[in-house]
Amino acid sequence: MAVPDPRSCPGRGLWLRDWAWVLLAVLAFKQLYATASTGDLQWLLWPLASLLNALSPLSFAPTPKGEWLDATHGLVIVKACAGGNFLIASWLGYLWRRREDRLGLAGALASVGTAWLTTLAANAVRILLIAYCQDALAQTTGLAAAESHRLIGILVYFGVLWMQLSLRGGMGAALTAATALYLGITLLLPALHGMAIGRGVLDATHLLWTAGLPVGILVARWILDRAWALCRRPA
Repeated sequence: MAVPDPRSCPGRGLWLRDWAWVLLAVLAFKQLYATASTGDLQWLLWPLASLLNALSPLSFAPTPKGEWLDATHGLVIVKACAGGNFLIASWLGYLWRRREDRLGLAGALASVGTAWLTTLAANAVRILLIAYCQDALAQTTGLAAAESHRLIGILVYFGVLWMQLSLRGGMGAALTAATALYLGITLLLPALHGMAIGRGVLDATHLLWTAGLPVGILVARWILDRAWALCRRPA
């Protein structure tokens, strides 16, 4: 069997090169984000606080540490609220939707801007749900406050990523892609980084929550699809 000459498929070489640059950009951003202070992330935190102040009864004010405090509701927007991991996943999601085309610098930068806006919207929804629904969720489910907080964050981020990918393609394919992206950014990359620096494995509780919800939704969707297919099968 003849072996294709790589020179006869220049488009594939360019595609691989583009995605290699994307991977390097993701790794660089992950490192910069991990070492950044709260003050360094105001390009994510200040617009979020401003949006929440404009569209809700919440009233956030800056603190000397670079955090944003709503003293009335006892809420603080800290570094962990910036959504850096989701920003990466959203960016990769927009790029993946255009995977059949050459990425190009202009397209990659445009996708960064769109991912930033998506992250801002997702974070605003997440904080509003935490402010007004977290206590009710904890009372209804019996979860601790920290677990309710975590549950809301995972459901919002994963749900928004799923919807983002569903805008171009079927819901099933989008769910699979969203699961792979979400777990890759939130679990796989941190695990590989931890192994590289000798930090050890991920926290078991974090692993269970972060992986369990998306995978559970994926499995439930698969079961429902199979059940629906059986119901429609002629007798």
